[in-house]
Amino acid sequence: MKNKLYVNELFNSIDGEGRRAGELASFIRLCGCNLRCSYCDTTYAFTEGTPMAVEEILSQLRYRNITLTGGEPLLQDVHLLLQRLQDRDVNIETNGSVSIRPYLSYSHVWFTVDYKSISSGMTTAMKEENFQLLRPQDVLKFVVGTHADLEQARKICAYFKPSCPIYISAVFAAIEPKEIVAYMEAYRLMNWRLQLQLHKYIWPPTARGV
Repeated sequence: MKNKLYVNELFNSIDGEGRRAGELASFIRLCGCNLRCSYCDTTYAFTEGTPMAVEEILSQLRYRNITLTGGEPLLQDVHLLLQRLQDRDVNIETNGSVSIRPYLSYSHVWFTVDYKSISSGMTTAMKEENFQLLRPQDVLKFVVGTHADLEQARKICAYFKPSCPIYISAVFAAIEPKEIVAYMEAYRLMNWRLQLQLHKYIWPPTARGV
């Protein structure tokens, strides 16, 4: 099965968040996840998957921007896929619990690494080395739903001192974005970037394939 991956969905749309927010991108959502975050909005990716050959996946990717997500995409061996995507710009969205080290040699690949908040219930699953390996082209992401999550994010950033951009995303309908802005102002967090999930404002929040 080395040349096949279990795929939850493939679609072409805009990146709803992160460094490429608003840009056209092709999405590969792989099946399976080792975490169970309290606020997860893609629980359907836990078990729904179809085995697909890498060439079949490639045939459905319309854009140069590629977002490889899940679930947790690094639970599967994605080396062959990444080798075949060398002419694309690939963002791997990973949950912070699986090592990114085996994939750092790919010059066309960068990571959006999630540090799981207190309210996610998954903080203890974080692999500390991942946050030490982050490069300027990568992204450190926090999804926050409470004031305690914001406090945690600030302390984690002070501890790791990442050289990459830091994005703060609100758990949809759990915390008002203006609360995050107020927190950023209170602590003068000049290296934080508030992000909203554009796709949840353009389409219904539970819409799939967008």
